Parts: sequence; structure tokens; C-alpha cells
Amino acid sequence: MNYLIFDNDIYYDLDGKTGIASKSDMQAVFKGSSMEVSVVVIDTLQKQVAAPEKIPLRRDEVLSSAFTGEYLTQSERISENLFQVIAVEKPRINEVYKYLGFGNVKLLVPYAVALREYLRNNKLPDENKKVVFLDHLGDQVLLTIFNKDVFTTPRRLTKFLKTITTELKRSEEHYKSLNKSEEEIKFLIATNSKEILDEIVSSGFETKENIVYVEDKHPALTGLKQGKFSMHYMLPEQFIHLRELEVAKKRVLRIGIMLGVIAVLFAALLGVYSINKTASSRLRNLQLEASSLSKLLEEDYLAKYKDILRSKKKINFPYYLNAFLKVLPFEYSLELISIRQASNGRYRFESILSFDLKDRPFSKMRLSRVFKRAKTENILVKDNPGLKITLDIP
Repeated sequence: MNYLIFDNDIYYDLDGKTGIASKSDMQAVFKGSSMEVSVVVIDTLQKQVAAPEKIPLRRDEVLSSAFTGEYLTQSERISENLFQVIAVEKPRINEVYKYLGFGNVKLLVPYAVALREYLRNNKLPDENKKVVFLDHLGDQVLLTIFNKDVFTTPRRLTKFLKTITTELKRSEEHYKSLNKSEEEIKFLIATNSKEILDEIVSSGFETKENIVYVEDKHPALTGLKQGKFSMHYMLPEQFIHLRELEVAKKRVLRIGIMLGVIAVLFAALLGVYSINKTASSRLRNLQLEASSLSKLLEEDYLAKYKDILRSKKKINFPYYLNAFLKVLPFEYSLELISIRQASNGRYRFESILSFDLKDRPFSKMRLSRVFKRAKTENILVKDNPGLKITLDIP
């Protein structure tokens, strides 16, 4: 697996070999190695949003409305009924897939999430202090403030050495003004640059004892390699692509059944062994074709999610999703599908479907045996009839 920070330039770790390359040179950098990558993007926006945790449909509505449709969002639970929603602009996500290829991107997460994993592995979070991390990345410094799981939008600082003390003080004061507290907010500074450390100490802004130096050129890449991540940014078009593959498979199966019946009747009427042999051969070819399409769909999905959940989840997410999609009627539109850990140690599968052709009757939703204990509810989705399907997975 390869690891990238996708910015104006690309910072990479390809099979342990690190470096910086322009986007136009990335194909040459990948030459001779696999193009499967985990990627972090820097420019994100964050909001802390209160949502009813025990009412999944209402919770998802609140979280999805935290940002406009120009952004793709992922959320994580911070505390009871409180979530951090992390948004990335759609064009930025689209650019990643454009340069690297849809099938190659196995994981796509925010920079601050990967860096937070690095801090955890190095035991830098402090219960009594907020961690200000100054990441010397190329010709810039990224300033991010962490309060346990919650973090700020990374600030880009240029000409950093001359202004680092001023910018550091400004960021701390701004953080205090936004997070007012009866107790004094204290900060612990961490950086991967000795020059930054020396400049802060020499300016008298902070003592050396309150600055942590980490010997890692790209800590976010290290955190990306070490971490177990539950979030992944994927474009809506990619979900549609997976759905189209499923529809194509069903059509081929219908054609196969029809041609098989015709072939059997034709063979019976003529009673000629040669025609019967030809029809049987045709039927086998159709079955192979349908089986091939089914395998393509399974590989396409498993390649996308296997690396995301295999180490953290004790359940097989691709298995449940594939079992659900196989029986999904064509008339339904998939609005939401997720698996989240419940408070009792179980996992909850949730899906919201809409039916946007109001002048046509519903196709009866027949779930696979995997979902025989699933709860199905009739709901309204965007003023259209829909279904909510919930399954608790032990």
C-alpha cells in the first residue's frame, strides 16, 4: 500500500520511499510499483453539531444539513449527542480520483484525522493542554490545534520562520475567543522542525520544556500508515457506478433465463441433438457472462472498502452491503447506507431508500436471508415515499 498527502504538490511514501512530486509527474513516480493508495487531503472545514443520537433518521438529517451540497461530509461521534462533521469541497475530492483513478484510491481521509492518529500513537494528547502542532511541510507550515478528538481547520503559514511567533500567538488567542472557558486554556506546542522550535524559544514566547520535537518529516503520512479509519470520502457518482453494475447484472440474468427457455423449447420441437447441443452451449456462455459481471461488481466494491474496515470492524461490511444491493428493486433510489457501532457493543446497519415515481406502485422489497431480522419502516424522504431498513448485527 502507498500513502500520499494530496496538495498543490504530492508528498508520497511509496513502499517506504518518501519524496515530493508534482501531479504531472506522479505516473512516473508510480512506475514499477502498485498504484493502490491511501490519501489525505488538507483543506477541510469542521463543525461540532448536536444531533439526537438515538433517533438515527433525525440525526442523519441534522448532520447532512451542516454544510451545503458543495461539500462532501463525514461525521464522527465526539460525545453523547455531539458529532464533529468534517467537510471537503467536491472538486477537491474529484481531483484526487481524476489523478489517481477510482479503483486505486482505497482510503481518503482529512489531513487532521491522520495527524491525530500520529499524535495518539506518540502519546502527545494532554488532558490538561491543547496540542498546537506546527507541521513543516515543503515551503509552508500547517498549524492545527487539537483538543482530544476535536481539531481546528489546518492553517497554512508561509514565510513561516519570520512570522511563526506572531501567527502562533494569533491562533492561540483566536482559539481562546471561540472556546471561552472559566478555566485558563493552556497549550502544548509540538513541531517536526528544529528551526521552528529554536525560533519560538529565542523569541521568548515559550520555554523549551513546553515544546515537543518529533523526528518525523511527514507525521501525517506516518499516522495514515498506522491508523484504523472509519471514514472515507467517495463521490456520489461512484455509488451510482456500483448501482449500475448491479442493474446490468440483473438484466443479463433475465436475458439468460429467457434465452434458456427458448433454447430448451427449440431443442424439444426439432428433436435434433446438434441444436440441443448448441443451445446448451449458448446457455453456459450466458451463465458465465452473468457470473463474470457478478464477480466484477463484488471485486469493485470489496477493493474499495476492504482496507477501510477490515482491521477495526469485527463485521464484514462488504458482505452485508452486497447482500443488500443484490435484492434492491430498480425503482428505489439509495439515499443513505451506513454501519455504525451501537452502545451495546453491536453494530447497526441502516439504509434509507426513496421511491421517486409517485404514479407507479411499489415493488415489494424482498430482503435476503441475511436481513430476515431487519426492521422495515415506511417513511418520507424529500417529500417522496421511502423505506428505512434497520438491522442490529451482533
